[in-house]
Amino acid sequence: MNKVMIKVEEARELFKIEKFPSNFFELKIFTEYVNENRILIFKESIGKLSGFIGYGENELAIICINYNRPIGHQNFTFAHELGHWMLHQGISFSDDDRQISYSNKKYEKEANDFASELLYPNECFVKDYEYIRTNDLLSSKKRKEFAEYIDGLCHKYCMSYEAILNRILYKAKLIKSKNKIKKEIVKELGKNWSEHFDSNFYTPKNHELKEYQKSCEPYTYMNHILECMLERKEISEATAEAIRLKNGLDFFK
Repeated sequence: MNKVMIKVEEARELFKIEKFPSNFFELKIFTEYVNENRILIFKESIGKLSGFIGYGENELAIICINYNRPIGHQNFTFAHELGHWMLHQGISFSDDDRQISYSNKKYEKEANDFASELLYPNECFVKDYEYIRTNDLLSSKKRKEFAEYIDGLCHKYCMSYEAILNRILYKAKLIKSKNKIKKEIVKELGKNWSEHFDSNFYTPKNHELKEYQKSCEPYTYMNHILECMLERKEISEATAEAIRLKNGLDFFK
């Protein structure tokens, strides 16, 4: 078992994941694991970045996810940053969309492999791919059925359409035909899948949904942590203020 798989198994045990977490944000990681494992997770609009992980005093891990991304993309980003935390603890990373989807860099590839296996275990993928193969869903005559099946997988594993399509096409050795297949799917559906299926899942435009909103509670919690550190004289006021300014916490004091 390689290093990534060992850490995936450790993560499943740590976060009490029996098979796959689906929407990682539905787990009680926000409150239950901050004290025990010193991880602080929040959502913010961070421009071109999908997410980042940094560290505060006493090895407090700070993970930020860009809420201006589709739900599946956010979920993968979350798992990716947790991969960095488990595999490369103590090293800060800022990850753009390209690094989250594909990268040849060793640490980024390891974090992507970690996220992929944690969210969509190969054991599950093998069974799903067998269904695709048995039902000939890769046939050009079954583009609509193929698209509908992928949509179901996206919701089941809470991943992006692009990520699951890529995995299937790589397995089928059809990745070079990806653009052609995508066009055929759109033609068969009559519109892009993000419009044909659940647009809220694929398009971050409905900011009334909790998935596409800033998560403020962790800011308040982190300020509480800083205040406790100050009382115990573990950090100076100047250090606390620097952490607040760096992470936008001065607005939530």
